[in-house]
Amino acid sequence: MANAKNPGLFYGAIAVAVVALLIAIYYVIPGVNHVLVSGDPTAVHLKHVFLFAALTVLGIIAALVTRPKAAAK
Repeated sequence: MANAKNPGLFYGAIAVAVVALLIAIYYVIPGVNHVLVSGDPTAVHLKHVFLFAALTVLGIIAALVTRPKAAAK
């Protein structure tokens, strides 16, 4: 696989996982004004939490698949 040696994909997948995790945590905090929601903006939005948690898992899987291989000796 040509993309398995690309460290940019690896670090990009890690960045996506971290950002998605932070957004999931943001939507689980009650009492904070959440943007881009319909209904009560200060309530916990479980659909958003599950969506961004799934994106976190996908980012972790992508990072594991595209991690750089160790140099052969």
